[in-house]
Amino acid sequence: MRSTLTITALAVAAVQAQDLNQTIVGCVEVECPAAADNVNDNCSIADTGSFPSIGLTRVPTSNSALSGLSWVKGFNITDANAQRTFHSSFYLGTPADLNLSNWTGACAVFLHGVSGSLSFGQNKTAATAEGTCADAMGSSCVDALVLRVRTLVDGYVKEDDRPSISDTCARLQKDLEDGKDDACAPIDGGDWTDFVGVALTGEGAPQSLSQQQNSSSTCWPVIPKQDELTLVSEYQTTGTDLVEDAEKAQWAITPVLTVFYSAGNGSLVTDVDASLSCVKTMGPARASLDTMNDGLDDPDSGAAVLVLSRSWVPIAIVATIATILNSYIF
Repeated sequence: MRSTLTITALAVAAVQAQDLNQTIVGCVEVECPAAADNVNDNCSIADTGSFPSIGLTRVPTSNSALSGLSWVKGFNITDANAQRTFHSSFYLGTPADLNLSNWTGACAVFLHGVSGSLSFGQNKTAATAEGTCADAMGSSCVDALVLRVRTLVDGYVKEDDRPSISDTCARLQKDLEDGKDDACAPIDGGDWTDFVGVALTGEGAPQSLSQQQNSSSTCWPVIPKQDELTLVSEYQTTGTDLVEDAEKAQWAITPVLTVFYSAGNGSLVTDVDASLSCVKTMGPARASLDTMNDGLDDPDSGAAVLVLSRSWVPIAIVATIATILNSYIF
């Protein structure tokens, strides 16, 4: 991420003009190119991974300076040494004219342990279900979590020996994991553990993918396409070769707390800005639609050449958007 921050009214207008048509969108909307079978999608994001399914959602905020931030989730499966691994990658999408400086502290906390208990409660297949964290976790739980985050971070930054951004994010992750808010008690079936905290700014923060890296991408799963992408975190679990296990992993909902606070003069924010996003990958596969083209003729798709990685295993989403009928290795 760049060392200074500027955002113009024009950039805000551009983001608003290309807002998402629902809370979470997938390969159909971000225009993933087809895999070799022309039935599944294959979204290769530089050298960071290739994914048959993608999910994109905005970071909710009332701060206009932060408008247009997004979370992108990619999912795939690998089979090696008689073991199946479910792999999720999480990218932060930032408007092209938004440059986060180290004077703006920023953290992300991924609540992985909670995913097993969440659903959007819609009369839809898991592939197409989408919504907000209030839908998946209850508005009282969301409100309690956001308030707790603001209180905790506000306390950290007021200490005489103010912690670094990375230390602030690590403390936030631990303090959240150590105690479950009463308002979130109705969430069961998951664990209030396995949280991952990442500093988005400051020393050692992940950097956005370069233009050179982008040139090797077959798609750029963010809207608008001018936005930058930063690989923030990766998460792996193991499972069996049962279709049910693959479906559960692929369509899992991941809550992500995104926090911004003042780390010095020149900060984007004065008060702590905290929000909770729920992101999941979405079906159907764009390649499975009758109207689908391969994406290579679309200059906005980010696709220059369709290159399939041998280290990633797409899931076949065929005929029906409800099930994964096959997985295969290149």
